[in-house]
Amino acid sequence: MFNIPSKIEYVLNCLNDNGYEAYIVGGCVRDMLMGITPHDFDITTSATPEEIISLFDKTIPTGIKHGTVTVLIDKTPIEVTTFRFEEGYTNHRSPDSVRFVKNLKEDLSRRDFTVNAMAYNKKLVDYFDGTTDIKNKVLRAVGNPEIRFKEDSLRILRLFRFASTLSFSIEENTLKSALNEADGLKHISYERIFQELGKAVIGENIEALSPLIKNSSLEFLGIKKEPDFIKIKALPKELRLFAFLYLSSDNILDVLDILKASNAQKNHAKALLQLLSDEIPKTKADIKKSLTSKKIYEDYIQILNCIFGEETNDIAIMLEEIFDNNEPYLISHLAIDGNQLIEKGYKGFEIGKILNELLNLVIENPTLNTKENLITNLNQHHRL
Repeated sequence: MFNIPSKIEYVLNCLNDNGYEAYIVGGCVRDMLMGITPHDFDITTSATPEEIISLFDKTIPTGIKHGTVTVLIDKTPIEVTTFRFEEGYTNHRSPDSVRFVKNLKEDLSRRDFTVNAMAYNKKLVDYFDGTTDIKNKVLRAVGNPEIRFKEDSLRILRLFRFASTLSFSIEENTLKSALNEADGLKHISYERIFQELGKAVIGENIEALSPLIKNSSLEFLGIKKEPDFIKIKALPKELRLFAFLYLSSDNILDVLDILKASNAQKNHAKALLQLLSDEIPKTKADIKKSLTSKKIYEDYIQILNCIFGEETNDIAIMLEEIFDNNEPYLISHLAIDGNQLIEKGYKGFEIGKILNELLNLVIENPTLNTKENLITNLNQHHRL
């Protein structure tokens, strides 16, 4: 069950051999108990940051103020953090002060949920019965849930994200406290909120977000309505965030602005919105008139099918034919370009107008896209 990578074992053994306690901790322990291979491993230890640095050849003081040192083993970064207790959270996110401790239980008692408050080194350390909660698929705060969420408001979103991605239910008092303290989310950076939402919507239990939306806890982001989660889950994971925000807000672009989404994400949403505002295509010519990239159009087809229940097989077939046959749909695909029009004496806006007319011509009949045919059409309809 506990298959610990050799580099992690090396760091644990080095700390142990020098008289310090050391354990893997948190999500990696939870995942291994669930039969999931962890993406990364965190180590907690009784050694101080200075003592950690003295034991290893290559280290980076990544968060030394809070007790975290990154140990490099053959260029692999491994985070090692001193047992600590945190005090004061005036900004709703990070502690005002950190006190290093020698007691593992005190360190684990500050963590968010019982399933994340376990440690392991040759034997499991589980002071808060996280193994039982894993067995019962329940998320429960460590200690007083109200205090946990007051300390760090991001834990509220992490709660619903874990409920979604792990398909766990939320213990009653933990859920009640999370909703009562949800106003604290307004103090969290929008980038971090966006990250948690992005992870939550790709979970198989995305319905777990329902209480948060019904409680109006996300209205400050523009997320106001409970979406149809079944429709969202029918989509591939890379489209679920768009669908979630599209169905739960009045204006997805406003929400993406608030959440400080990347330009790529906003441009993708704009392209999909433009396609969704047009009539559903019935011919290949219809498709080509709004086609900018195959990927965007494939995403549009899936949105049409899963969100709106439209039959899209014919559209998908026509799209494939366009690309299989290399049919032109952009001005850049024309057999002539603006330079050739300039050589013939055309100027300014007229060039763009002519190229668009020629594009419309070859969209309807791709066989006309030869230099000879386009020049002939030009001579017939656009004499200087």
